[in-house]
Amino acid sequence: MNERIRPWPLAGLLWVLLGIACIHVFGISDRPVADDAYFARMLSQYTLPEYLLHRYHSWTGRLPIEGLLVVLVHHTWIWRGCNALMVLLLVYAAGRLARVGMALSQVGAMTLAFALFLLITPQIQFESSWWLTGSLNYLWPVALGLWSLLPLVEAGTYRWPQRIGFCLAAAFAAYCDQLALVLVPLSLGLLAWRIGQRRWSRWDLVQAVVLVGNAGFALTAPGNAERYREETGMRFPNFADLDVLEKLRIGFGLIARAMTDPRNDLMALITALALLLLWRSPLGKGLKVVLGIVLVASLLQLALLMLQVPGASLRPWLPMRLDGDVVFFAGNYAVTAWSLFAVGCLVIGCACCFWRSTGEALRMLGVLLLGLASLGMMGFSPTAYLSSMRIAFVCTMTLVIVGVRMCARVPQVYGPWMERAVLGLTLSLASWRIVAICLGA
Repeated sequence: MNERIRPWPLAGLLWVLLGIACIHVFGISDRPVADDAYFARMLSQYTLPEYLLHRYHSWTGRLPIEGLLVVLVHHTWIWRGCNALMVLLLVYAAGRLARVGMALSQVGAMTLAFALFLLITPQIQFESSWWLTGSLNYLWPVALGLWSLLPLVEAGTYRWPQRIGFCLAAAFAAYCDQLALVLVPLSLGLLAWRIGQRRWSRWDLVQAVVLVGNAGFALTAPGNAERYREETGMRFPNFADLDVLEKLRIGFGLIARAMTDPRNDLMALITALALLLLWRSPLGKGLKVVLGIVLVASLLQLALLMLQVPGASLRPWLPMRLDGDVVFFAGNYAVTAWSLFAVGCLVIGCACCFWRSTGEALRMLGVLLLGLASLGMMGFSPTAYLSSMRIAFVCTMTLVIVGVRMCARVPQVYGPWMERAVLGLTLSLASWRIVAICLGA
């Protein structure tokens, strides 16, 4: 794909910039949504230091995020400009992470990352990226978190101002609680890997200390316990009565619903790519047949639901929740189990697409499992059924990164003609999503 995109690097970059600009100029409303109105009142009741101290002791440790939020909520056009830059940083960092070790240009990787980002379920995308409060709590930390991973993944050298920038990015990302639970072990694992290869530097240790220190400060804020009690009372009164297995069950249910959403075009594209690449793989015939049948069935489920064929899709029978009275019906477990089995087969199929390198296949498997775990962990939160869509953003971004590498594998297996077909389909779907966002569809 590097050879296909290289003659038009400017066109790909312009498409990304134009798409981001159109969305932020035409596709985002100035009307306050949900918590926006609450944050807009705060600086009329507190000074900024007083507000941050109040929130730290009564609700959350996300002080840098909250500080920016109560200021930018009064300056939506400034937020739009900053948010556009964060989307650009997100796809740039995701592209750079995805292209490590591959002959894929940076512009090509960024273009693919932006296209796949646009195919995320619209509700997940809105709540995490196009909503003011949601974007500062999820898009911005994820973009900066991915950016902070670059020196730990790439083999390049960086000057001290760049390393300070990576440290600051990691520090901000640590204030998103759910992201910190993924970013800290991932960063420490990468640091241990670099130490084992004797490629580490003192800056790597400094960044790890900054990340862990800020995550610890955010996660140990006294307001977190107070928020947990209040959210439990408001959202999930019997949450304390659930045991670990019941909370895991809720997490699995969240994964099943998010991954089988018919509006999740990213999931459909990744499934189609996995089928395409597995067809030419040297895997055993039995494994290919099982994975192929499950992946084809998953695509048919999505297609039948999108075509609104009555009774032809399992999605309407997926329980909205996996707690309370629904646990007494075996059908709820059966449908959820099938959905999770299909997701598991997709994860295995995606990893097997990189059969030429066992190490790469294991890394892609780890990335996908880490993304699913970030969503499944929401089963241990009383806001599992309220904020799972936003948390699913972290999970879907792992699909974006793996998806970029899968797209880059297509020409290696099928040649340039299939590459052009996949690229054309992906960019067409992504362009349609830009139009739909701008039209409010």
